[in-house]
Amino acid sequence: MSNYPRSVTLLLVLAVLARAQGATLLGAPPCPDPYGIHAYAHPEDCGAFFLCTNGTLTFEYCENGLMFDGHGAIHNHCNYNWAVQCGNRKADYTPISSPGCEYQFGMYPDSNGCSTTYVKCIHGEPHQAHCDPGLVYNAKTHTCVWPDELIPLCNPEAIVGFKCPHKLPPHSPATKFWPYPR
Repeated sequence: MSNYPRSVTLLLVLAVLARAQGATLLGAPPCPDPYGIHAYAHPEDCGAFFLCTNGTLTFEYCENGLMFDGHGAIHNHCNYNWAVQCGNRKADYTPISSPGCEYQFGMYPDSNGCSTTYVKCIHGEPHQAHCDPGLVYNAKTHTCVWPDELIPLCNPEAIVGFKCPHKLPPHSPATKFWPYPR
């Protein structure tokens, strides 16, 4: 007979069974489809999810600055924390900063002014990204927009290189688009 009390032996047996059954004891459903890759939200934690890979269930956690929403394709099935509605699931917004990056994953303005570039942090490393020609980065929406949407911060004429006329000739082809020449 072993030197361990029955309670310790019982705990060891339960631990082995829990490991064999995966996360089913954590309240996660078994993988509904034994083939392919499927991700499911953790019911309580917005940064966690369950991943079924060919019938094998694993517990996963999003990187710093990311949360799970079921649609994310930024990194490992996760999306930027500002783009995810967590609902009743708890979310940890504690940043893990590095030079140039507040979070390990995120998008930030390149400057305090009007800019056609922005910083995209990947694994805590800042990378400069460019908006499409004629667009500028909007830090509030984390998207590139027309510069006239950010007046007075931006001077659209300086970005686009064109000034809209105040008065169009009566037979100009552009009159059919007036007052929205864009």
